[in-house]
Amino acid sequence: MLNANILNQIIAKAWADERFKVRLLADPVTVLVAEGIDFPAGVTVSVVENTATHLNLILPVPPTDLSDDQLDGIGGGFGWCFTL
Repeated sequence: MLNANILNQIIAKAWADERFKVRLLADPVTVLVAEGIDFPAGVTVSVVENTATHLNLILPVPPTDLSDDQLDGIGGGFGWCFTL
């Protein structure tokens, strides 16, 4: 299972190790499985890198168990951190 702690460790490793980052970008499933992350059968994984001139925005799957009113009231804890 992917949690924020594991994700942060993988990001830090990619920042510190160029060869790891290249492998992660080229073959994310193999690299992530080697890091101890399991994926259900049929799940594909993409890893993309933000740059100074290109920002990737990921739209998560919307929750199915919340009403429209509940969705309107959700306050996120996400922030932007990038420089151009």
